[in-house]
Parts: sequence; C-alpha cells; structure tokens
Amino acid sequence: MRKIFFALLVTFACLTNSVDAQDVWISSAGNGSEWYIVDETVEGDGTGKFRWTNVDAKLVDADGSCQLVSWQFTQTKSDGGRLANWVYEIVYPDGKRYTAEVLTGTNAEKILLHCLNRLNM
Repeated sequence: MRKIFFALLVTFACLTNSVDAQDVWISSAGNGSEWYIVDETVEGDGTGKFRWTNVDAKLVDADGSCQLVSWQFTQTKSDGGRLANWVYEIVYPDGKRYTAEVLTGTNAEKILLHCLNRLNM
C-alpha cells in the first residue's frame, strides 16, 4: 500500500510541474538531466549522538520526465570539520539504493550543504 501511495505521489509531482517555485536547483548533468531539492521536505536533527538530515530531490531528465529521489544523510562521527564523516543513501522510486561517503564537489555535498544551511546546523 505504501509503494502505491509513493508511486501516486511521484506521478502527481511529475505531472503537475516538473519544477515548482519552492524547488532549489542543485546541478546539471552532461546528459541534460538536472537535480532540484524539494525544499519543504528538508528535515534533520543535530542535537543527538549522530547528526542526520533527509530530503527529497527531483531528478528531471532532458525530456522533462522526472522521478522523486530520497536522500538520507548521517554523520558517523562528530569529530572533524563540518562535512567530515558524512555518508548518504539515495533511494530511487523503484527501490534501488546507492550508499557512499559525501565527497567534495559532488551533488551529495551540494545537497547536504543546502540541508545543513536550511536547518541551521
């Protein structure tokens, strides 16, 4: 039931507008696709043992089609700089997952920085 609801939500988001006014552009890829943060979905906490933030992002293809992708960030150790020790997991609508460390100059870094700034963390 949750998968059906999520699929309907993604379909509605993509059919109404590929990019809404509250979406924040992050980057363009060489293939013509672009990443946008759905700004109202930014959530997180920096007060516990581990800092975390989650956000939904739209991946808009060159043909105008899009998919809503969930980004989930966790800081594994509190020592180091602001971006030290962060890992993330991307969850695509079809259930595929990708996990990696946040590296300088990547979309992951841009999305994480936006979330941290939005949350004043």
